[in-house]
Amino acid sequence: MAKKVNIMSLSMDLDIQDRLKIVAKKRDVSVSKLIRDLADKFLNEEDNVDMVVLKIPKDLRKEKVMLKSWIDQRVELIVKTLSSLKD
Repeated sequence: MAKKVNIMSLSMDLDIQDRLKIVAKKRDVSVSKLIRDLADKFLNEEDNVDMVVLKIPKDLRKEKVMLKSWIDQRVELIVKTLSSLKD
């Protein structure tokens, strides 16, 4: 038997909507399915993890030394921040 699906309305910037449409089209799924999958993945992640996401500037991709330096600086800040957090 199929799960009952409820409808939910969300508000978001047009830029995010456009990006969701592009990704959904690339994956050959509806935007609704993409959002459901993203929400499910987010909600099912272990509670015992700290997620860190780095957005790396594209101009550093081919500059190995500069990229390593940029990442090393961020790692130091991440370690400092996470080690000072209280559980």
